[in-house]
Amino acid sequence: MNKIKTFHVAAGMLAMLLLPCFASCESDKENGYEPYDPSKAITLTDFYPDSGGVATKVILNGENFGTDASNIKVYFNDKEAAVIEAIGNKIYAICPRKPGEGDENSIVKCRVRVQVGDKSVEYPTPFTYKIQTVVTTVCGIVGAPDDVVTGNLAQTSMPYVTYLAVDKDNNIIASLRNKNNYYHENKVILVNEDEDVSRLLIPDSGAPLNQPCMLDDGKTVYIPTDNGLEYWTMSSDNMWSPIKQAMKPNTGETLTIDYKHSFAMCTEDGFMYIRAKNGILYRVNPETGLTNQVSSGLMSGSDSYMAFSKKNPNMLYLAYTNNHCVFTYNIRTGEHKLLAGISGQPGYIDGNGASAMFSEPRQLILDDNDDMYIADTNNHCIRKVTSDGKVSTVIGQPGKSGYQDGSPEDALFNRPFGVCINNDGIIYIGDFDNQCIRRLAIE
Repeated sequence: MNKIKTFHVAAGMLAMLLLPCFASCESDKENGYEPYDPSKAITLTDFYPDSGGVATKVILNGENFGTDASNIKVYFNDKEAAVIEAIGNKIYAICPRKPGEGDENSIVKCRVRVQVGDKSVEYPTPFTYKIQTVVTTVCGIVGAPDDVVTGNLAQTSMPYVTYLAVDKDNNIIASLRNKNNYYHENKVILVNEDEDVSRLLIPDSGAPLNQPCMLDDGKTVYIPTDNGLEYWTMSSDNMWSPIKQAMKPNTGETLTIDYKHSFAMCTEDGFMYIRAKNGILYRVNPETGLTNQVSSGLMSGSDSYMAFSKKNPNMLYLAYTNNHCVFTYNIRTGEHKLLAGISGQPGYIDGNGASAMFSEPRQLILDDNDDMYIADTNNHCIRKVTSDGKVSTVIGQPGKSGYQDGSPEDALFNRPFGVCINNDGIIYIGDFDNQCIRRLAIE
């Protein structure tokens, strides 16, 4: 365990030292970093570190890489890595998730290949990939004051971290909750782990903002305010400039919304869905804000957090926080049924369906296999729920709060609220009372 922790610290320090160099790419070209010359050979020397796991930051050394990252591909075995930047004799890349099947010790020996233009060269020594489930901290400082500090991730601090979304470029959008005043100076922050940077998007939203919803374009986010009809929208197309909007009743409709906690995007019909605490489910046109009632009587009196199935886009999953359970709702048939947990009874039990127990479950996400990952807040755990209702604990110590990076046996959380998943299967966690964004790599 100590080796894993040491490795992540070392890799983080390496990235912090090298990223300023990559960030000044234009001046680097002026100072002698040559563009790629197709008439010359590509030379490889070494890479650092020579071992790691998913999302490990790797520096590859050689000659004639050029400075155009879009012209460069890096492969670990046959799986393509994300290339962040190049400066002629160095490439900064991110190790992809599980580039092969492991041996009996969960080790994958990876051929590392660099392709620039039409030319491809392989390093003589392999990268040692360790298959593992591990939690690390992306940013945040336990016990930090309310004031948000942005910049590189090592210096980033913030108040309580609630709910998250991540876009196609791995920008994490996080809602932040003021520690001392519920209805003032709540904020939204953007964090990009690949670029080692954070920035404040909304310095004061007034009322708290709840779960962000990323549209299926992968670049536009909608964030509901805690009560009323208002919500905020932002997009990378307009440099994440926040716009405050409001839901509007469609012809003949009346909107009765007390509190709202979560938008969910339905790829089947192109609408967003939102459920009020009073149990009414609405459908919202994301372009116009026009809103229709879909159903009522959905667990009135409880907060809820929602996401649609990837495999069955008509199936909406809802975590009922105050009722400690997870339901499904079919938007075609109107069927609303228990998936896991015991309604009204908090506790901790792994098991099937109604034999499992949660304690204030909040934001949930589904991966491409329709496996659900959910922040089980008062159990201080991240739980997994399969499509047939089997509940297990992925990481965290049930009933034990704290702050600790590491393996499932060691990692600790303090009332996690939010979860989101990126295109590489990395899960990010809003660790509320620890005031941190954590990263969970599951393999």
